[in-house]
Amino acid sequence: MARDLFHDIVKKALVKDNWTITHDPFPLHSRKEGGLSTDIGAEKIILAEKQIAKIAVEVKSFTHISILHEFLKASGQFFTYNKIISKNDPERILYVAMPSFIHKKLIKYDWVNEVITDMNMKIILYNTENITIEAWIE
Repeated sequence: MARDLFHDIVKKALVKDNWTITHDPFPLHSRKEGGLSTDIGAEKIILAEKQIAKIAVEVKSFTHISILHEFLKASGQFFTYNKIISKNDPERILYVAMPSFIHKKLIKYDWVNEVITDMNMKIILYNTENITIEAWIE
């Protein structure tokens, strides 16, 4: 499986943010069922709530000439993967990780914001230069 250009950057940024990488990749279905997977599975202990937060992350680098085309692809993956995760692992939350500079360009389009809202898309914004998580958008 080909990895996104910024896959390792997102992994390192999650670890810096105190997440433990549990899967790389995170399997959604067996090969027999289609072999789908997200890029990363991670866990973090939330001390205040004494619970373990579990996430699955689909890393997007947006290297295609059209970021809108990449967004359409990412939103389709989010929809499909979220359906599978909600059925098979309902405690896990799916996020799409994208570079923060791409997000700034995307949200200029009203329809992009509507898709994000309507799908309840969770987004991790990462910085490719200093290898950090800049924001979690719920």
